[in-house]
Amino acid sequence: MNILFLTIGQIQSLKGKSVHIDVIKALKDRGHNVTVLATCEKRLGKETEFVTEDDVKILRLKIGNLTKCSAIEKGINTVLLERQFISAIKRYFPNEKFDLVIYNTPPITLAGVVNYCKKKYGCKSYLMLKDIFPQNAVDLNMMSKYGVSGLMYKLFRKKEIDLYKASDRIGCMSRANIDYLLSHNQYIDKNNVEIFPNAVYKPKRVYGDKSILTTLGFDSDKLTFIYGGNLGKPQGLSFLAEAIKACKNIENIQFIIVGNGSEKEKFYDSLKNVEYCKCLEYLPHEDYLKLCSSCDVGIIALDNRFTIPNYPSRILSYMESAMPIIATTDKATDVKELLEDDANCGKWCYSGSIDSFVKTINWFVNNKDNIARLGENGYNYLVDNFNTDICVKLLEDFVEENK
Repeated sequence: MNILFLTIGQIQSLKGKSVHIDVIKALKDRGHNVTVLATCEKRLGKETEFVTEDDVKILRLKIGNLTKCSAIEKGINTVLLERQFISAIKRYFPNEKFDLVIYNTPPITLAGVVNYCKKKYGCKSYLMLKDIFPQNAVDLNMMSKYGVSGLMYKLFRKKEIDLYKASDRIGCMSRANIDYLLSHNQYIDKNNVEIFPNAVYKPKRVYGDKSILTTLGFDSDKLTFIYGGNLGKPQGLSFLAEAIKACKNIENIQFIIVGNGSEKEKFYDSLKNVEYCKCLEYLPHEDYLKLCSSCDVGIIALDNRFTIPNYPSRILSYMESAMPIIATTDKATDVKELLEDDANCGKWCYSGSIDSFVKTINWFVNNKDNIARLGENGYNYLVDNFNTDICVKLLEDFVEENK
């Protein structure tokens, strides 16, 4: 197949790791020709470039800022993406022939681009639904359905609907994602929706060495909980900070925080006097995996106000390190079912109850002998269910059945 991959992700190199890069590499391994239209934000000071890496064509399109900028700037630049992407396709891919165009959310503003590709190339379209916007912004009180803000909501809601209608197939991260999507968008044919999991390219068990903890100034004899990933509003970090502080009377434990995001400084500052918790700066992916595999339990956190079922991709790095997981989340997500039933690799607690978080930490303290088994369960589940080979097969079957 000839495949066009649209993403606002900044793909600097295929040597990196992300749920998108991993799918690209898996498609290439299967002999498919992949062309990527990615972005390069203005703040990075670089111009548009068109390169080939490992036989994958990558167009890094210069666009306005979408991160580390004001909400107004981000909103305007998000709306402008559609026109910029179409112009880039006309200029750089005028004579290409694509069988499939795949793309992910965010953003939800590429319906025009998708429809243009379908008409120009006669190709099918596949949406990898990773984010349900604008409802997630409403959940966090970042947007309202009413008043002046309601106008912005209606604009983005229309674009969301347009994107769903432009998509011949929609791949959701979990069963709860599918149920939410269909219940709130009844015009969507349920036969055109399937589970398209977050996945890892060639999963490989990462083995840790407790000496890494000592090198970084931690006590390798203590039960170590690690939170790694985005430090933004969706993670409900004010709750997580208070929950960690509430563990002060639990002996022989420590917390490690590694991440970046809009709430990082505030979050780190709130934990600066917590002796059993240390915050680290960003680590390269390989170093982060090594650190993960030397810890005992990974933490996933989501704001308790969410009504949409998020499914954090950070789970994958914990599973790849054979580490059991604590998910402290809202009640809409089905991460609980994943951890406690399907994979049997962790525990869930509500991110609105500090008492439940403390009890969950204590459960791991009192069940140290089960930690290795739970971690192995998670890794085995990853190999069988969150492998990019599954994603590639879904895309191949989709195109084949529509020939």
